[in-house]
Amino acid sequence: MSEQRFHVIGMTDDQSGTFSAEILQLIGRGKVFSGGKRHHEIVAGLLPEDAVWIDITVPLDLVFRQYEPYDEIIVFASGDPLFFGFANTLKKRLPEAKIKVFPTFNSLQLLAHRMLLPYQDMRIVSLTGRSWKIFDEGIIRGEKIMGVLTDRQKTPSSIAGRMLEYGYDNYRMTIGVHLGNRQME
Repeated sequence: MSEQRFHVIGMTDDQSGTFSAEILQLIGRGKVFSGGKRHHEIVAGLLPEDAVWIDITVPLDLVFRQYEPYDEIIVFASGDPLFFGFANTLKKRLPEAKIKVFPTFNSLQLLAHRMLLPYQDMRIVSLTGRSWKIFDEGIIRGEKIMGVLTDRQKTPSSIAGRMLEYGYDNYRMTIGVHLGNRQME
């Protein structure tokens, strides 16, 4: 098999599915696409009629097995695919693959812009599938601004509960949901 090529397109939750002319041309030429269910809902109308779609779901081993027969795959991912994103997973799993990334703003950038927060001062923490360790360290150090990526287990509610349980009641929490989706504002 020849070297696999991945085009990883970052997107927000904007339901209009607005992309640059370059990305629209890429989609128009594409045959095999992949991404989460949310991404598929947004881009389905842009895909060629005979498109193959591979859902990115856990366990990822099954996803990568589905990728094997294809030389070129267009992947839709959230925000900046290199910011705790799927492009990093591709790099680890398929180090020989050629990867081109088309980033857009990530969720924490969108939240910082909406809240007028100095993004460069934000301590970034991902709890998605990870332990509490880095979050706890930031709280103990008294980080002024923390941007936290959550998952289904480590929700904003569980984070607030954890902070209160350990006596950290000196923070204000702002929760960003569907950032970039103009219909949800």
